[in-house]
Amino acid sequence: MARWCDTDGAMKDSPISLLRIAADRLRHGALWVIFALVLLIPKLNRLRRRRRAWNLVRIFVALAGVALLVLGLMRGHGIALLVAGGLMFLFALLLTAERTEFSSASSIDARARELGVLIVVDGGSYTGANGSRHRAKLFIGPDRLWVLGMALQVLLEIPLRQIRTVSVESAGAAWSFRVESEQTTTEFIYEGSFAEHLARVAEATIRSRLHRKLPVLR
Repeated sequence: MARWCDTDGAMKDSPISLLRIAADRLRHGALWVIFALVLLIPKLNRLRRRRRAWNLVRIFVALAGVALLVLGLMRGHGIALLVAGGLMFLFALLLTAERTEFSSASSIDARARELGVLIVVDGGSYTGANGSRHRAKLFIGPDRLWVLGMALQVLLEIPLRQIRTVSVESAGAAWSFRVESEQTTTEFIYEGSFAEHLARVAEATIRSRLHRKLPVLR
């Protein structure tokens, strides 16, 4: 390590040596941070699947980030506090709960064969009779429509002969697909960039089953 003497004859580290020490500490600190993230990421992913618990974590992190931002502004020169607070707030804002996916494609295929279904399309979000909301798939068979949830359980069954009209319309930022039958009107809400496309695909598919050409008797 390079040293030099000041005017009093005391030995001190050179500026280059101090930079090397700082760089070594920074490198070791970065390695520890990466190691901690590698251990934490799987746990965070598992926690993100628990929507309620993850939202509580996001609220706590957001409040902590805002507190750091306020503290940094009050100190005037708390750059580190401002950066940390901003990162924490962005983390809470952008890292939402993980969206639960449907069962695998093979399970959907097996369920379709079990029900004798010809076509499966996205059903968006379906609100049941008890007011609970479900992500849904529409299983369209030769003579009936099934609405299935994420666990591929039957939420609703409608005979095609009872369906009077199907329609798609804008619902604010989302799109609504409605199936009006003899007994009830069922609504499916689609959200996201492809909401209108998915709603119209569901409408066209069901409409094609309602207006299929009848055989000609000779």
